[in-house]
Amino acid sequence: MGQEKPKDTQHYFYQSRPADVEMTAYVLLTYMIRDDTEKALPLVRWLTSQRNALGGFSSTQDTVIALQALAAYSAKVYTTELNVSILITNGEDKQNFTVTTDNAIVLQGYQLTNLDEKLELLARGHGIVLAQLQYSYHRSSMRDDLPFYCTKEVRELQSGNRLQLDLCCNYTKLDSRSNMAVAEIDALSGFRFDGDQLGNLMDITDLQRAELDKEDTRMNLYFNPIGSTPVCLSLYSDMVYQISEQKPAQVVLFDYYDPEQQVKTTYTAKQTRSLQDACPECWPTVEVLEKSTGILSVRAEASLTSSITMSHVIIMFALLITIRL
Repeated sequence: MGQEKPKDTQHYFYQSRPADVEMTAYVLLTYMIRDDTEKALPLVRWLTSQRNALGGFSSTQDTVIALQALAAYSAKVYTTELNVSILITNGEDKQNFTVTTDNAIVLQGYQLTNLDEKLELLARGHGIVLAQLQYSYHRSSMRDDLPFYCTKEVRELQSGNRLQLDLCCNYTKLDSRSNMAVAEIDALSGFRFDGDQLGNLMDITDLQRAELDKEDTRMNLYFNPIGSTPVCLSLYSDMVYQISEQKPAQVVLFDYYDPEQQVKTTYTAKQTRSLQDACPECWPTVEVLEKSTGILSVRAEASLTSSITMSHVIIMFALLITIRL
């Protein structure tokens, strides 16, 4: 007989669908109507294990129902006799917590210092206490992992004072359609979206709503839904003030009912302005006049324009470094 191959013990943690959380919450509410807290306990444990670090779940809908179910369970098992001592051991480090009726709603936390060591939790006393371990990790997304795919192209109009963002997005599963999807598009720094274009956008198939946010620097688009055929649109933004060393702006497209299903991309203008280009009147032109060991003399000429006079400023910088000729 051949030797059995060793099993791969490295796994990614499975993220439950929002529908699974919502259905479990409804079952928990059913148990609460029947006052069956014993059968409800496994459901409570599973629901709490699906919560994110902020206390919610994947989407708005499953968060509302799940929190309602957990609140109903909490009301059923509430007791005035709450006194629990908890000991957390992480390697050689230890941390004690005490939970009573006086501090039951106070969040107590402890940051792990020995991530490679075993973590143990020992609780003694009477009452119900929730202990939650929060962690995060990052990995590169592969093309096959992405639920949506987007392409973009930026066109500069009116000498760069107006931008046209051509965006095309589609659902990656062939012959299938997403749930309601939301696109959040940020404008480049110094630009604002043209609000007059919102009416024209509503002529696009499957686009249900378009709105501006954050003083017209973000556009929210609601699709119901997005299919495998690309949906293309053009968004216009106008410069309201000049920005130098401009950074890319972000585009996020996600499933409204399952925000973990999302794709992110960025776009930028083809020509970015330097500090000198953005404000040639106020940015000094530096000229090296003299180099010597230990001291560097610099003359900075800045044109300060006013209605009366123009002055030149000479600044001497003493640098405590050695300049090699």
